[in-house]
Order: sequence, then structure tokens, then C-alpha cells
Amino acid sequence: MDDRDDYSISRRIPIRGPDDEASEPLALPAGQQGEESSPAGLGENGNSGDCPGIAAASELEEQEPETATQPPPAASPVDVSEGADLQAQLAELEERWKRAAADLDNYRKRFERELERLRQAERATILREWLAVVDNMERALCAQGASENPWYEGMEAIHQQMLAVLAQFGVEPFVPMGEEFDPRRHEAVATANLPDQPEGKIVEVIQTGYLLDGEVLRPAKVIAVKHG
Repeated sequence: MDDRDDYSISRRIPIRGPDDEASEPLALPAGQQGEESSPAGLGENGNSGDCPGIAAASELEEQEPETATQPPPAASPVDVSEGADLQAQLAELEERWKRAAADLDNYRKRFERELERLRQAERATILREWLAVVDNMERALCAQGASENPWYEGMEAIHQQMLAVLAQFGVEPFVPMGEEFDPRRHEAVATANLPDQPEGKIVEVIQTGYLLDGEVLRPAKVIAVKHG
């Protein structure tokens, strides 16, 4: 070997001493330096080659758009029998609700009628008690010689005021003189045998009768004709 060959080898592979740093890279031949310049695992065009990690990442990136565009899973079919049962239950509940609403409406109407009946009965009771006061006033006015007393006009005015108050509550008097006896409106306290009068005719009124809203509040006490 000549001196030129020794010189070229010494340039490619430097000779280190024991004190030289171990981190200094070794010089390689020109052909080997070109191969080592590219990253490990890449080919000539920078491809991944046989590296499994890089290949898996690239495959995942390619699969992501396909996963995003996949349609949602189809819903499970509805059970027809279950839907029919629900419809039947709904119809039954609706029918029960209608019956309950009708019962409530009927109860409300019955309650209103009963309440009105109680009001009418209470009003009639109070008015009957007041009629006793009116009867006493009429007896005083009909007493013998009452019209000659100086207080007669005042008592007559009070009597008319009493009747006006009764009229405000739907009460009106009736005197059935000469009418035919009606047990629904009249109360016979005595009878009179008058052959020239038809039987059942009222010939005398002992106590005035009163009506409340067209119904008998108190029957009139009368004397009626009865033959035999």
C-alpha cells in the first residue's frame, strides 16, 4: 500500500486518543453517510417503510372520516301489542275521567238544589212567625170601636208597612171569600149548612191566607158550606 492510501484512510477514520470525547461521531464512507442521513425507518422518498407505529397512525387518520359519516344505528322496532295495550289503558282512563266529571257535576247540582230548598224552608219559617204579628195588628184594627180612636190611623199605617215588607220577600195575602173550598189553599175551621148555597162555597174567612212566590205559605182559615 502506498502513502496515498494511508492518507485517505486516516481522513475517513480519525484516530482518537484515550482523552478524546466519546461523543464525537465517527466518519463513515461517502456511500454510508448518504444512507444514514435519512431518518430511521424511512425509505428513499420519506415513506414510513416497515415502521408499525407510523403505519397505524396513518391508517387511523384514513378511517376517521369514514367513521364520522356512518349512519346512526337503526332503532329497534316498536312492539305493536305494547302500543295497543297503552291505547286501551288510555281509553279506559279517559272513560273513568268522564264518569268522574259527570258524577261531580251531578253532585254539584244536587247540592245547589238542596241548598236552595233549605234557604226557602228557613225563609218560610221566619215569615210564618212574622205573620203572627201581622194577624195581631189586624185583630186590633178590626176591634169594635177601633176606628174612633186617635191612634187608629197610625196603626193602619204600620199595618200597611208590614204588608209592604212582606211583599219585598215575595209574600202576598189572599182572601178567598166566595171561592170554592180547596184543601191545598184553605183550612176549614167550621162548616155551615146553607141549602141555598152550593156545597163547598166559602162563606166566611176567619184568617187571611198568604202565598210565597205563588206557593201557599199559610192557608186561609175559612168556613165552608156543607149540606147534610
